[in-house]
Amino acid sequence: MVLAVVLAAVLVVVGVTAFVRLRAVEAERDALETERARLAADGEALRARVAELRREADELLPYRDAVDAADDWLWATDEEGTLRFSSPAGAVLLGREDLVGTPLSELTHEQDQPVGWNGVLRRKHTDGSHRTVDSRSVRSGRGWQGIDRDLTGGIPAKATPGVAVVRSPVVDGRREVVAYELIGDGDVLAGFTPAALLELGAGRPVWVALEGEVPPELDRTRTVLQLSPDASTERASALKGQGLALALDQFDGSADALEYCGIVKVGVSGRSDDELRALLAEPAERGLELVATGVATGDEFTRCRLLGFSHFQGEFFARPTGERGGVGAVASLQALGELTSTANVSFEQLERIIGADVGLSVGLLRHVNSAFFALPRKIDTVREALTLLGPRAVRRWATVVALSSVPEAPDQVVALALLRGRMCELLGRGASEAERDRLFTVGLFSVADALLDASMEQVLETLPFSDEITGALLRLEGPLGRTLGTVLRYEQGHFPEAGDPTELAEAYLAALKWADDARRWVA
Repeated sequence: MVLAVVLAAVLVVVGVTAFVRLRAVEAERDALETERARLAADGEALRARVAELRREADELLPYRDAVDAADDWLWATDEEGTLRFSSPAGAVLLGREDLVGTPLSELTHEQDQPVGWNGVLRRKHTDGSHRTVDSRSVRSGRGWQGIDRDLTGGIPAKATPGVAVVRSPVVDGRREVVAYELIGDGDVLAGFTPAALLELGAGRPVWVALEGEVPPELDRTRTVLQLSPDASTERASALKGQGLALALDQFDGSADALEYCGIVKVGVSGRSDDELRALLAEPAERGLELVATGVATGDEFTRCRLLGFSHFQGEFFARPTGERGGVGAVASLQALGELTSTANVSFEQLERIIGADVGLSVGLLRHVNSAFFALPRKIDTVREALTLLGPRAVRRWATVVALSSVPEAPDQVVALALLRGRMCELLGRGASEAERDRLFTVGLFSVADALLDASMEQVLETLPFSDEITGALLRLEGPLGRTLGTVLRYEQGHFPEAGDPTELAEAYLAALKWADDARRWVA
């Protein structure tokens, strides 16, 4: 009996154990089935994601060649600022292939690191030198995407070191630029390649003094050679026989080479109407193109037109004429003047002021969507522009667009404003971001009197600039005024006689290229 009870108990224990084990096996089986189903679903999702990525890659594939061929350096970083993508242009710009994995800060001049990744920066080349770039970047997830445009490479290469050059416009009776004279502190033809000369002309013919030999590859259709009054008839005849266009510079009434020239340049400063008529008699009889040089004012321009001149050079175009309605156009710039004169402007305030002016909003959006900025996508609103470019860049370009939108503003004055603003900023390299903004503002508004056709005093009365900026614009006072004065003297061809002129020469050429590019897109 006892044995039977024991056996029954054992059987119960065995049965319970088997049952528990069976349930455990079934549970494990169910879990495995669930996991298998999940893995199958995950696998299907991964296959769908891979297919989607392949489609996206196929759609982007046509752009890969464009990225690889781009002259500008396209890059992307992670949230730590370490490069995770670099286009081939980066290797050309900085002289190294192993850019991916390198912190962008290590490739940036230490004085420029506080600026961030927007603006004019210096990137380190492997040879120890630096490349000046115009860097634009936007947030992408937790990292950044950016593009660097090489300003160093944009400076025309010199065949002879030490030849500095400035560009002086030649305008017609409608004040439209028809050519540029290139004025240098040495032999310009020897100092620049023919291709660089044409680049300086920004698509227009260039007039250059002939001091030595003529480069054989010189573009004869877009270059005018200027001869001095004492040029021999033999040389003038030989040059004309080669199909070269000739201009006689500083004509004073007697020049043997006159018959071989198609253009005659006459200085008008200090000469009476009767003196000029006497000088022009023979060139006019020959049907030559008459160019008045040294035209300083609008009244002088009108006088020269009445005397028979067809083309003009001088500072008159950068001065007010009193013919376009005074300070009426200044009102639309008051708010922007306030924004430009201070760095403490909120995102919302800037959006409100720009958005309130439909013309300014449209012009700004057209500009930021141009190839000049090369943004990764189209910008549809002022808020998007502020988010991608930042308030500083938008504030600057809103001011540029507003200035260039002034009714009847001469194109060459807008170009001069951009050139001066950029050159002043470049000469402030190493200064704080706020100081460079002030330098740009001073250079940009140095032609506000000509743009708005009013005296500078009248213009500044309506613009709430600081005393520092007002003093710089009116009297060239303080550090800002000294920088502007340096730019004005250089622009007029007063090249420094002491010290190293390289900084000024490179800043001028870089600013000139930047201004030409910017003006195309603003226009």
